[in-house]
Amino acid sequence: MKHRCGVLLALFVLALAVTGSAFAFDCIRVSSSLQGLKSSTKSGNWALFDLSSGANAKQSLGQVDVELTDEQADCLSANYLASGLRPYFALGFGVAGINGVLAHNNPNDSVLGNLKGIDHLDESPIGAALFGAAASCGIPVDDE
Repeated sequence: MKHRCGVLLALFVLALAVTGSAFAFDCIRVSSSLQGLKSSTKSGNWALFDLSSGANAKQSLGQVDVELTDEQADCLSANYLASGLRPYFALGFGVAGINGVLAHNNPNDSVLGNLKGIDHLDESPIGAALFGAAASCGIPVDDE
């Protein structure tokens, strides 16, 4: 039960990010190198997700208190990689101001989901690919 609650909690946090939560979990850094993303997460405002392999996915999600079996992690990685998207990204926590005000006030909204630099998570294809992979692998994304 603890395992299921942890998965639900982490995916709930990501779900809030996708829907533009009041906690401003709304920015995603996608264009940096893996080393650049690792460096940027040292500030504590970014969580690194590396889905390049099952082992890396398991370790990444473990850092946000989500424990996956090896089979779930392998499945998640394989299904996410099938999307063709970059296998690593960093999710920002409160980096865009309250309620994502920086992204919402950007008049050039065509850049908010172009997978270059900083994207707005609900505009980026990464959220859909991640949740789709989780659903394909039987990883619960809601409490139903």
